[in-house]
Amino acid sequence: MRILLDQEFPIETLQLKRLNLDLVLMDICPGPESLEETIRRVKTVSPASLVAIVHSSPDPEVILNAMRAGADEFVLPPFEEKLTAALQRLAARIAKREAASRPAGKVVGFVSAKGGCGASTVACHVASEFQRSTQHDILLADLDLESGLVGFLMKTTTQYSMLDAVKNAHRLDYSFWKGLVSNTRPRLDVMPGPTGMTISDPWDPTHLRTVFRLIRSMYGWVIADLGRTLNPILLTVLDDLDEVYLVATPSVTALYQAKIFINRITDVGFPRNQLRLIINRVPKRFELSSDDLQRSLGLPVHAVLPERPELDDAYAAGKLLGGSSDLGRAFTDLALKMAGMREEKTRSWPSFFGTKKEPGFLGA
Repeated sequence: MRILLDQEFPIETLQLKRLNLDLVLMDICPGPESLEETIRRVKTVSPASLVAIVHSSPDPEVILNAMRAGADEFVLPPFEEKLTAALQRLAARIAKREAASRPAGKVVGFVSAKGGCGASTVACHVASEFQRSTQHDILLADLDLESGLVGFLMKTTTQYSMLDAVKNAHRLDYSFWKGLVSNTRPRLDVMPGPTGMTISDPWDPTHLRTVFRLIRSMYGWVIADLGRTLNPILLTVLDDLDEVYLVATPSVTALYQAKIFINRITDVGFPRNQLRLIINRVPKRFELSSDDLQRSLGLPVHAVLPERPELDDAYAAGKLLGGSSDLGRAFTDLALKMAGMREEKTRSWPSFFGTKKEPGFLGA
């Protein structure tokens, strides 16, 4: 809670208009205006403001008149206990009202089947394409505790990370959050990885979920880089994710890890129909068909990203890949499909998908 005004004399009408307060907390004090008149004035000038009266005397008539005038809470001693409970109730009302006034955003997570599969790269390019092709406010959040590449690839300037948001979850609001993120492009905010945090560090999982609920209400799309495999961070926010995009490469080890991930994440209750498989760095000649992969992994291939050297050239130049190359167009297709701006068509796989099937692939 941020206190914007603290004074001994009654609040003025111009102050109410200028500050747009969520909550006005007042005591009963003598003045030119009665308590009931002050409450009505607050409610008239700033209808969205909640009003709580704090007083040491439990006078039934005063309480009744205050409530009739529009007070939302009347707090009596002991203040240490009852004021805290009243503020929690009022905060819940404010949060519910704000959430109802904004459309809930969609939260998707990208995770690598194993290290080096490219989930961070895919997440950055998808977020960049969303910013270019949609009118949504977008957040790209790095929750990969090992690589933390998002901040590097997106050239962030903020010194803060998701760890700072988690540590301050109890006082996090829109203004506080905006002071943490890096605004790299119009409508695209980036929250870099928590470099000072490890999986073994003590932290409260409920605080991370609190942060996710807040950012869902502020953005049309939240794109989270969740690192690799079924890690503790991913398990914590799993119920807050609308979709999980699993990124694997065509190597046998990566596909084997992908199969393990798919089985484990569905075992813990994540719906299979909200799980998407992306095969990254596919060479020009690949000896397995999409049907082979689906039979072996138990999940259809959602997107294929070709192996192209121009990605390394773009990174060497300090920028993301543009849309003029095959890989750039593949990133664009993936983002537009995610945003519902490109219809799902009968799959026509690129020529680098062969038709050979290797018997016994991954135990299929």
